[in-house]
Amino acid sequence: MNINPIKQIYRFNKEAGLLGKGYDDRRESAYPIEEMLETFVDSEGKLSELESDTPSELNDALTSLTPKEASRLITASLAQPNKPSEVELLDKHIDSIVFNFGSIFKLGLTSQQAMRALEVVMNANMKKLKMGQDSEGKQMKPTDFVGPEEQLQRIFDERQ
Repeated sequence: MNINPIKQIYRFNKEAGLLGKGYDDRRESAYPIEEMLETFVDSEGKLSELESDTPSELNDALTSLTPKEASRLITASLAQPNKPSEVELLDKHIDSIVFNFGSIFKLGLTSQQAMRALEVVMNANMKKLKMGQDSEGKQMKPTDFVGPEEQLQRIFDERQ
């Protein structure tokens, strides 16, 4: 199905029942932290060792966590001294999109390839809808889930 990726993201959130849950800044902030931490895991899925100058108690505490656990701990533990306005929240999330697309372009993809990659990932995400969600609202993967990695690699292989 070829639809606008932004519309597909909206549809995914609507069909997953996420839009009706309302906005929770801690939860919404935890998801991108989790995704970013996923590249820093060891073979057991826990966060990898920290740099050598990190206090050992902090290293021990963090390396016992998965990215999901760490992201939830970080967002649940930090005080939020001022409630951000809706404009500040929107700006935060748009800035995140700009930064993330900038990172994709630094990987050597064109804007067209980035949009195709977004469509590939969203098509995979749509297949998760039948599985339900974990306690934090993240979609679970079906046992027969085939991730988007192979299709994403083909997009990378097109780079000049």
